Amino acid sequence: MDAIEDLQTRVAFQEEAIQELTRALLKQENRLRELEQEVERLARQLRELERKQPPGGSPGHEIPPHY
Repeated sequence: MDAIEDLQTRVAFQEEAIQELTRALLKQENRLRELEQEVERLARQLRELERKQPPGGSPGHEIPPHY
């Protein structure tokens, strides 16, 4: 194999590697977007639950009176 053929082979492998990395990056970007949307949804849900919370905390966290 001469030098030109060797370079052509290397370029072909590098191009395939770049395409594979691009596909992986796009997949990760999509997953990150999904997770960001889920975090935002959960944050809205938490804010709504906190808004509905009675003043002074939740009844489940009250200290029972001593008898």
